[in-house]
Amino acid sequence: MGQGDPLNAEAALRAIQSGARYFFETRDFAQLVRRDVNSPAVKKALHRLVKQGLVVLATKRPAGWLIVPAEQAHYGAPPATWWLDDCLTRIEPHYYVALLSAARHWGSAHYALQDTQVMVGKPRLALTPGRLKVEFFSKRAIAKTPTIQVTSGVAPWRVSTREATLLDLIRHQPDIGGIESVIRIARDLSPKIELAGLTQSLTAMGQVPVAQRLGFILERLGMKKPAQRVADWLKSHRTIPYRLELQVSMDERSLVRDERWNIQYDARRLNIFEEIA
Repeated sequence: MGQGDPLNAEAALRAIQSGARYFFETRDFAQLVRRDVNSPAVKKALHRLVKQGLVVLATKRPAGWLIVPAEQAHYGAPPATWWLDDCLTRIEPHYYVALLSAARHWGSAHYALQDTQVMVGKPRLALTPGRLKVEFFSKRAIAKTPTIQVTSGVAPWRVSTREATLLDLIRHQPDIGGIESVIRIARDLSPKIELAGLTQSLTAMGQVPVAQRLGFILERLGMKKPAQRVADWLKSHRTIPYRLELQVSMDERSLVRDERWNIQYDARRLNIFEEIA
């Protein structure tokens, strides 16, 4: 950016958008209009563009802006997948679209999710440009998580693999609607699970309780080969009893232990599997 004659504000936006970019920082804009990044002229121009509904503030530090195409004016911002990569690559290089948003990408869209759920390396506040919301979840070993790059849309973005998505969903079950949501999505995704990818994802996460819960769920769904792959991975790890459901109050006397997976569950809740199947 920044080559040639100075551009006016609207032409600068067109120049940015011509590269299939919808996110830009103030310095990018300043280079195109040939002004100092901290000049009053740049601030005034951006303020005018905001009032016109042509841009919206996405991030505060550093200041990052989104171009709002006319067809997205109702939402006040372009879809998150159009700009997530440009916005996050520098500050969160291992980000990926996760949880229910990833499940939706892989074909499991039971829930009318308006937010975009994204995994990052450390806690971050949600982004709320226009009517959109990008909700962040944090994960320490995020760089190890298997992901793919999606290139079929307006801009590239990263999403967790099916196998890694299932593990994340189990880990975050209280945030995505409980064990019912996990089971429903697992039913949708498990027929296309890649066994090598499952082993890779289990190793990347390295959390035995999550593996125990996943193995239990896959077996109850009749997915014998993926369940056996989880059992094979668990052979080299010590297991202790864990509850299937997180943050759910249960009567200890109603709990049954599955010996293969060392998972405690309420037998009365197994009708979930029958209803979903």
